Amino acid sequence: MNEMQGRDQSYARTLNNELVLKELRNGDYSATELADFLSLSNAAMSSILKGLINDGLIKVSCYISKAGKGRKQVRYTLNEEFGLIIVVSLSDNRYHITISNIKEEILLEAEKEIDKYDIAIIYEIVLFIKDTLASLEYRDIPLRQIIVAVPGCVNSQTGELQLSKQFDRDLFDGKNNIKSIFENAFSIPVSMQNDINLSIIGEMKYGCLANVRNALLAYVDNGLGGAMVLNGKFYGGDCGYAGEIGLITTTFKNKKNVLDEFVSLRSIKEYFSKKNGKHYNVALLSEEYKKKGEVYEYVNETAHLLGEKLRDIVELLNISHIVLAGRVSLFGENYLNCLKEELKSTRNPCEIKFTQLSKRSTLYGAITVSVDSSINHSERILL
Repeated sequence: MNEMQGRDQSYARTLNNELVLKELRNGDYSATELADFLSLSNAAMSSILKGLINDGLIKVSCYISKAGKGRKQVRYTLNEEFGLIIVVSLSDNRYHITISNIKEEILLEAEKEIDKYDIAIIYEIVLFIKDTLASLEYRDIPLRQIIVAVPGCVNSQTGELQLSKQFDRDLFDGKNNIKSIFENAFSIPVSMQNDINLSIIGEMKYGCLANVRNALLAYVDNGLGGAMVLNGKFYGGDCGYAGEIGLITTTFKNKKNVLDEFVSLRSIKEYFSKKNGKHYNVALLSEEYKKKGEVYEYVNETAHLLGEKLRDIVELLNISHIVLAGRVSLFGENYLNCLKEELKSTRNPCEIKFTQLSKRSTLYGAITVSVDSSINHSERILL
């Protein structure tokens, strides 16, 4: 066998393994069913399944007796004990820790509200995870990956995060950067990901964007962010920054700045805190908005401004769907209607709606990405 043939066979084996694992992520199947789905021979499928069992990625889920036949049909499933995945979400002044397995089953969740992220908080998270993994329930299952979801632009090529106001600057200097702390503590792959990019992946799998080819997720909360789906796939651009609508330059009430400084809930809170001489939080904004007074008028003006920019994006990219996420949903249908008014004039219709997944979309997206990475990483090791 020459070197080229060896590479071709290795590639075909890897591809077939990935296709089988993809099917088993959707449910339990027999070898015959998998062979039919993937147009492979029964002999080839038997070899693939044997290899995946030996590698610990899958297992037999059950034996089913077939009527009139002595032999039982064997069904296969992903092996939940192949490894654990941990998602750490550092967003919206609270951290959220989730443990799942490669069947994407959530095993544990914990969260805590905080004022600001500093090194003490990061080590608090690390210690919680270590204590949890040492418990009888998890200590015999290997940890495969940690994914850290953060607000702000994460460079997909370097893993570097542009500093967010929620983070202490010391967390990005030398050995105390977030990624290094987790890598040193657990000695496994750690991935930093933008939370909105993960959200749109969650929407594509479980939410409003399933089977949608071209769409935008607009996240309006303390910050203004976005992510895109183009031609049925997540599109991050060269460095993962694509869709960051908050960075668009615009003018509002004769002031020029980026859109985030006018439309985000943080900017609206700052505007009214300064104007009225008292502290505004999101709950108070929502309460005042319902009274249809000055907060109602101002917030709706920012909604129309956002709608104008969304209209430009829809026209440019021919997008058919927009999902709106974040605590802006507290403003309800009146806010959404302001956006719809601006989108009426687009040449092609574009549907806009609030997400049905709420904050869970980031979690679902992170688990999906982590399972993909964990399975693919194991493939590279095994080959």
